[in-house]
Amino acid sequence: MSEILKRATFEATNSHQLSIVVVPIITGALATACVALRFRARYIQRLRCLFDDWLALVALILTWIFQGVNLAAVFAGGAGLPIETVIAIDPTAVTTYLKIILANFSLWVVTVSVVQLSILFFYIRIFSINKVFAWLSYVMVVLVTTFAIAGLFSEIFSCVPVSKSWDPTVNGTCVDGKSYCSAIGIIHVVFDLAIVTIPLPFIWRLKIAKGKKVVLSVLLCLGLVATIISLLKIVCLFDLTGIPQADVTDYLWLTILFQTVELPIGIICCCVPSLKPVMGEITAPFNSLASRLLSYSRRTDGQAGSNVYTSWSQSGDAGTDSKSQFVRLDSSFAHVGREGVQHDASAQAEEYELSRPSDNEPKDSNAINVSQTYAITRL
Repeated sequence: MSEILKRATFEATNSHQLSIVVVPIITGALATACVALRFRARYIQRLRCLFDDWLALVALILTWIFQGVNLAAVFAGGAGLPIETVIAIDPTAVTTYLKIILANFSLWVVTVSVVQLSILFFYIRIFSINKVFAWLSYVMVVLVTTFAIAGLFSEIFSCVPVSKSWDPTVNGTCVDGKSYCSAIGIIHVVFDLAIVTIPLPFIWRLKIAKGKKVVLSVLLCLGLVATIISLLKIVCLFDLTGIPQADVTDYLWLTILFQTVELPIGIICCCVPSLKPVMGEITAPFNSLASRLLSYSRRTDGQAGSNVYTSWSQSGDAGTDSKSQFVRLDSSFAHVGREGVQHDASAQAEEYELSRPSDNEPKDSNAINVSQTYAITRL
């Protein structure tokens, strides 16, 4: 096994193994972040975590266990390496690989079903007011649960005795691999499509803004990414590698990779609709930085505008025309009204012509009087 590990480590840089090792870690980390933010959102709302939240956490734990099984397939079973290479290094590694693959597919059936159940119970919690939709969701819950149980046992007992799954020399029988693979894959894809599309008609009947309907629809349709991956990984229907099926250690490398991406993406999709309350905390530092930059820019403009006002004031004292040029008053600095320009008020101002009444003229209630120092920005 140590030789397999050593050889896999060296050859991973130029083989399928690198993707099987690196990609799951990245996608798993993203899924972990989404689940953590989901629970943070519930805390911010002062709401207790519900069944769909805990299912998302269970799905995340199962996903990391699943990723660990795949890593074992790479480093202990030689997954991603040609079978000739594996046998040359360690003949027993092929048996180890086949045992791990049995655990891989069994765990996948359970994990992907838990992800789907988390999404369905989220639907029930949000849209339970619609009885038709609630019943459809409960029907899907029953179907998905049945699929998980049946898929798990059918995978484990696809060969009788079970040991024949990893030791072809044992006397026994196995189900037709291609038919079984096609059935499991197609049923799963149909469930994915149903979970994505069932809520759409009900969302578009809601009495909310059209923009919100579009956002909700887009969020739900993110699940189509996982559906497409589910479809492509059905190796018995789409042979994307061109590797002979007899090369068991290398034949399934793309299927394993798709599985390691599919599960985290499913978790991310089931968490995204719950993350709105926590987005404020994520964007707050960026909003604060933007506000500081804007405030600094305004102060800089205000200092430049003070010089303009000083020049205008001096020209008025010299007896020249009291009319100033047009200026734009920023809404955060001044308010123009009948009582004058107030620094501590705010309003939206467009173009104004400011005039300064002379000392010997009676004060007109409509004149603009400067009660405090304010900033005038040159156009």
